[in-house]
Amino acid sequence: MYISKRSTRILDNNQPLVAAHYRCASDPWHPQSNPKGYINFGTAENHLVFDLLQKKLNAKPGIDEHHTHYAELHGMKHFREALAGYLTEYTGIQAAADQIVTAAGSSAILDMVMFGLCEPGEGMILPAPYYAGFDHDLKTRVQVEAIPAYTRPEDGYSLTLEVLQQALLHAGKRTIKVRGIIITNPHNPLGKTYDSETLQMIVNFAADHKLQIVADELYMNSVFGDKPFVSLAKIAADAGIDVHLVYGFAKDFGLSGFKTGLLYTKSEKLLQVVKELAYFMPVSNATQQILTNLLTSGAFLKRFIAENKLRLKNASATLHRLLAEADFPAERTDAGFFAWVDLSKWLDSDTFENEMQLYNYVLEQARVNIMPGQFFHNPEPGWYRLCYARNEEMLTKGIRRIKSALQALDDAKAATNNDNDEDEEARVIQPGGGI
Repeated sequence: MYISKRSTRILDNNQPLVAAHYRCASDPWHPQSNPKGYINFGTAENHLVFDLLQKKLNAKPGIDEHHTHYAELHGMKHFREALAGYLTEYTGIQAAADQIVTAAGSSAILDMVMFGLCEPGEGMILPAPYYAGFDHDLKTRVQVEAIPAYTRPEDGYSLTLEVLQQALLHAGKRTIKVRGIIITNPHNPLGKTYDSETLQMIVNFAADHKLQIVADELYMNSVFGDKPFVSLAKIAADAGIDVHLVYGFAKDFGLSGFKTGLLYTKSEKLLQVVKELAYFMPVSNATQQILTNLLTSGAFLKRFIAENKLRLKNASATLHRLLAEADFPAERTDAGFFAWVDLSKWLDSDTFENEMQLYNYVLEQARVNIMPGQFFHNPEPGWYRLCYARNEEMLTKGIRRIKSALQALDDAKAATNNDNDEDEEARVIQPGGGI
């Protein structure tokens, strides 16, 4: 059977995070019913807040007859009004309902934004390491090139003007026209927030080079450290620079299964393009009604956001304590669900091939899923993303499993070295050995 060339490209594409997620989902750990199942620290989901949302999500959504018929496919007006109020309160921008388009998840939104901003083969700069799904979101259908701007662990993964300029220069050498820059703030996978000075530098860089700015702020209400969240969208708006803000309900609300994302932009042309494309991937009216009720819950919403931040802070502290006890170095985090962990001392060689081998070893022997840094375009092998928005029992069990598996690896290497030493000694003392 004939299949199109573009379909072949999709079939050849591999999404390792998705594959690992479903492998773990096929045999998930449970402390009583399945104690030997997989522990999934690889998927960026918040498993700490359903008890807070359960009653609200199961309340009568107030479905009327008009909800059962076709509505505006880019989002019902009352839903977009609720979203505009939410964005205005938590980012500081003055959002309006007619500046918002909704669709089935933030990946769908990003796919449509790239369709609107770039020609096939053009590029977007992303500070690296960056969320592995961006490669799929940019490349699969609209064929936009991701241009990594490499930050380094020895510099604390600082994003500097020099780093962005090098990425632009590298794209030029590859004859790739750069159309814009995508900034994830708070950052995935580093779990850090950008300060105002860095965000202003990004805005200035984009303005100097006439680049579009896409602000991925999916974790803006998952910040729990001392450094406050500052919206890139607000910094850009204050500077009179257009920005395209991507947000969704998968992270801050732990509702990845609701598949709801949004675009906020003042660009009339981009709004029109994305509205047309939203025809193919709208959010169901029932889901919109449930989320409208959630967003307009006033005091409940504020309590939920505060409690979510507290639980993430406690989970982060628990994880970093466990990592320190296991002697696993990690970058400190102040936002999001993930720790960036250095396991390079367990690599036999300083290669990404060996990083992948260690990943597979931990997955098979410890039955714990953690994501290797090469999936995120980390410039140095040996780093792994570990998602910690899980309960303390799972965190404790998972880190102990990893520690045990790596200790077994150390013991096996030590035994091999001892055997080699004994063989060498025997060879030396053999009569006629000539040594």
